[in-house]
Amino acid sequence: MWLTTEQAARRLGVKRETIYAYTSRGLLRRASDGTRGSRFRRDDIERLAVRGRKTREREGSRAVLESSIALIRNDRLFYRGYDVLLLCRGMGFENVSHLLWGASVEALPAVPRAWAFPAQWQPVADADRGRFPLPLDRIVSGLAALSGAGHRSVIEEDCTLEAQRIIAYAVYCATGVPPVEHGGVAGALARGLLPASERAVTPTALVSLVDVALNLAAENGLAAPTVCSRIVASVGGDMKAAVLAGLCAMRGTAPGAAAHRVEELLVRYHENPGCAHVAKLVASDRPVPGIGHLAFRQRDPRAAILLERMAAEWPPDADLPAGGALRMAALREALADIRGAGLVPVNLDFAMSALCFVAGMSPGAGEALFSIARISGWVAHLLEQLTQNTNFRMRFVYTGPVLRGGNG
Repeated sequence: MWLTTEQAARRLGVKRETIYAYTSRGLLRRASDGTRGSRFRRDDIERLAVRGRKTREREGSRAVLESSIALIRNDRLFYRGYDVLLLCRGMGFENVSHLLWGASVEALPAVPRAWAFPAQWQPVADADRGRFPLPLDRIVSGLAALSGAGHRSVIEEDCTLEAQRIIAYAVYCATGVPPVEHGGVAGALARGLLPASERAVTPTALVSLVDVALNLAAENGLAAPTVCSRIVASVGGDMKAAVLAGLCAMRGTAPGAAAHRVEELLVRYHENPGCAHVAKLVASDRPVPGIGHLAFRQRDPRAAILLERMAAEWPPDADLPAGGALRMAALREALADIRGAGLVPVNLDFAMSALCFVAGMSPGAGEALFSIARISGWVAHLLEQLTQNTNFRMRFVYTGPVLRGGNG
């Protein structure tokens, strides 16, 4: 009835590290008796094996959704044909968003205007701010309340203006800081996700790193939250409804869950240097959070870009505020232990949580950054959906009890 990690890996034809990644992504459920390490239900393993076989069998006939937004090839990510690495070197989040939404690079302004939302939306966001400790909860609540108050999105010719307003509003819901007054989306998030006592001076390096993180997380193809957002758009839902659908799906997918677990992992290294917690997780067959990615074969290039930028902006001799140097040392130790354990490289979920951890941001900051960035990608898919009018109705095969009664 139960399989060990080694047995599960052999049955699926994958490495132990892949089993950890499957568990982190919610594809497998792990049980432990406290003494023998991880165990996986044989039924779950068989179901995953069958699904993989059926996927391979149907590879040539499965439905394919055409999209011109993003492409992953050879472990590189492209937005509208541009390598995301190049975009991160000289383009801010606002311009990258407009590129995703269909604007040409030549038409993008050198210094884009900061995004604002209508003044009447602010009281809606402020009404329930104190009820929710995590930023993503405040975003979901604020958007739901906005729609409930009658401020519905109307899909007009200039959808991008409404998209700007929604993203600016999401930033305000998460932080209480309006982007138009604090250097745009990256500036407002860099300041607003810090504890109130640390907001007096926002380091320029932090704003730059947040901008890079937003660019990297904006789009990644048809992940589950993106599909949810497109489905809402396909049945005539407005932009706020489509964004809400994506945000709600984020609560049940890997990025949000991994962000919290990565924060916990790095806190252990910060509080107990030399704890070798990664080795302990591996020894007990427990998954290490934030490693591997289903869409990238060898490594997640987005994580490499962000971690390299962090190392450049915050070298070992840098004067980081509020204990940042010790947190950076904890991050380096955790990454060294992950490499030492022979695990697959870390993903963007890990890198974004690491950025928020080193910066000393409030709990849930990594999840909020990822979600706000992804709104930009969902808008791109919504705009594309409006031109394609794809039918998302799925067919199913009945596997229930034999029918009784009636005429057949």
